Amino acid sequence: MKAIIIDDEPKARNLLRILVEENCSKITQIFEAGDLLSGVEIIKKETPSIVFLDIEMPEHSGLEILN
Repeated sequence: MKAIIIDDEPKARNLLRILVEENCSKITQIFEAGDLLSGVEIIKKETPSIVFLDIEMPEHSGLEILN
């Protein structure tokens, strides 16, 4: 299963990656993006099963992904 972490803070992405790797054995690939637009491109290309999304980012709200 693929997952993506979208967060503007590298430390937050790293912490979440560690938690996922240690606790979610079904997730075999984890992609990361530092902003919403990059995250959307990865989602379109890789079609992950789960998205971990920061809601408050400098340029965009994570909720914009619903559009």
